[in-house]
Amino acid sequence: MDYIFKDWEKRMSTYADSVEKDLKEIRKCKAEIQQMKLEMTAELKKGYFLRDDHRVVISAPEIVIGNVDRNGTLFPGGSTIVVRGTNVGVQAAGEGGLLEMRAPGIRQIAEDPGVDGYEHVVYNHSEVVSQARNIVIQSDDATDAFFEPTLSTGGSGVRIHADQKLELEASMTAEAREKQLEDRAKAAEDVKKALKEKADKQKEGFKKSIEEIQKLIEEKEKLCKDLTAVRTNASEVVELDRDIRELSSSICTNIYDYSDVLSQLAEANRQAKVFKELKGKVVKGDDFKKKSTGAAVTVKGESISLVSADGENNLRDNEGSGITMTANSVSIASIEEDGKLKEKGKVSVKAMNIEMATAGEADQKYEEGELTTATYAAEGDFTLKSKNITFESVDYEVADKKLKEKALTADSKIKMRAKTIEVSTEASANIEVDDKGKQTKGEYTAEGDVIFRSKTFTVESLDSELKDGKLEPKALTKDGKVSVRAEKTAFLAADVEGKSTGSFSVNAKAVDVKSMDVDKEKLTDDKLAAGSTMTLVSEKMYVGAKSKDVKSKKFQAVSEEMGLFADKTFEAQQGDGKAVVQLDGGKTAVGGDKTQIYGETTINAKTEVKGEVKAPKVSADSVEAKSALKSPNISDGMAAGGGGGGGSLSAKLKTEDAPKEG
Repeated sequence: MDYIFKDWEKRMSTYADSVEKDLKEIRKCKAEIQQMKLEMTAELKKGYFLRDDHRVVISAPEIVIGNVDRNGTLFPGGSTIVVRGTNVGVQAAGEGGLLEMRAPGIRQIAEDPGVDGYEHVVYNHSEVVSQARNIVIQSDDATDAFFEPTLSTGGSGVRIHADQKLELEASMTAEAREKQLEDRAKAAEDVKKALKEKADKQKEGFKKSIEEIQKLIEEKEKLCKDLTAVRTNASEVVELDRDIRELSSSICTNIYDYSDVLSQLAEANRQAKVFKELKGKVVKGDDFKKKSTGAAVTVKGESISLVSADGENNLRDNEGSGITMTANSVSIASIEEDGKLKEKGKVSVKAMNIEMATAGEADQKYEEGELTTATYAAEGDFTLKSKNITFESVDYEVADKKLKEKALTADSKIKMRAKTIEVSTEASANIEVDDKGKQTKGEYTAEGDVIFRSKTFTVESLDSELKDGKLEPKALTKDGKVSVRAEKTAFLAADVEGKSTGSFSVNAKAVDVKSMDVDKEKLTDDKLAAGSTMTLVSEKMYVGAKSKDVKSKKFQAVSEEMGLFADKTFEAQQGDGKAVVQLDGGKTAVGGDKTQIYGETTINAKTEVKGEVKAPKVSADSVEAKSALKSPNISDGMAAGGGGGGGSLSAKLKTEDAPKEG
């Protein structure tokens, strides 16, 4: 009999030497060990084994399989039931058929366990398939007992419910995957080390047991070398048989335990190699970041609803509630397969507050899990493309089953705020783009119209500040400027009948109205525009004064030629009529406390002086006196010598250049 144990020892030694070989060789050794166990069981007649080479049928109205008593009640202590086969089917037939599995933990893993259950081999066709008219997956936040019944979909469908957390992922990792594989490989190495130590101890015990049983067998053979010796040593032979049987049983247990440890060690070796190989295949760096991993999630349905609500369908408004979509690129489209817009396509966003931003978060600081400081810098682009774009703040109503405008929303407001805001009706032409998609050339021609309609229209460059929750003007923006530039610019306050109404006001510390060419880059004054004209005309015009108290301190008019024309009356006054020059009815009148004329004066008409005339010298072709002609210096037709000359007038005012435009 000792040859059997030696053969077993040899087979176990071969298996131990094969635990680091490939799966094919390991499974070959396992088959030999399996055969050895069959021989061992047959030799020792240990355990209960029922087998038929064709079929075994167990039949009863109720069948209980397990470590149970006659009543079907489980015996205390641990127990294990293994159903092992190449194809395992569990069937519950009939319309009312039911298959129920209950356990504190249920796991389904699509992997090959091997003939002994110690392997974890994953194939390319690994799969778990569940098919039914109704599929329900439910996670309840319960302890001690499930209190909520599992409800079906009510027809045909799939229902997935979780009281707390539900995650749906399709993603590949790089660094995390590499670290995970590294940890798994290290763990496998640690398991290998522990199993190797355990296997060495099992081997040592197995070898020692084989040596002991060989000694017992040799001793028995000596006592049984002939019939006389058998009769003489009968009691000792019986005792040796008992020892051999007990030790054989121990060896069987040892072989089972030793082979199990070797199977576990072989799988640990295989997994360590697999994890190391997978770690080397992990895609990292730019290849991972810039190339597709192939991971994808597809949700398809005639109607798709995403709702942030509790189990009672209350929309949640507590902190942390809501729906978040985060991606490098987010697209919402209503298009055909060929990319054309759906004729009745529509994308609608409705909320009390809607925010769309291209502001990135930076410099975040958290205290006790709460964000305390951060910077949000607006960057990137926001583009709207459409044939017609409407921004409106309008109330609507349904009347006669039709949606109609009702009125402008009370206190409504549309605000655009940016460093630069550009509104353009430019058409592009002759566009050229380089290989990188950057535009290198193009022509833009302004066409079309920009129309603003409002009861009050304000354009301002003004700084503001918030006081007591109210935004108030603070000061004019430093270097602020409003420019209007076009070939033709018109400001018109006329009604639809063409009648001029309302008013037009320009108010500033310095007002320049001019017709000049400018520097093409700096846009500063260059020279008067050739052929330019300026027309100021109104039924009534007031220049220099708004009222008695509000008037200009200086009025200057300068030109190479200047004409002042009045069809009826022209009048210039000084000091509320103290001095007047008046042209009226073809007559000219000059009046004041005193009137002085300097320089040579010629009067080409009859002149009447109603008052005294005093002159140092009068030269006349004839002098006629109606009543008297008196002079102490008249003598024999000779006039007396004249007095000194009349002098000249000194100018007090000079022309000045207009101040430069600010």
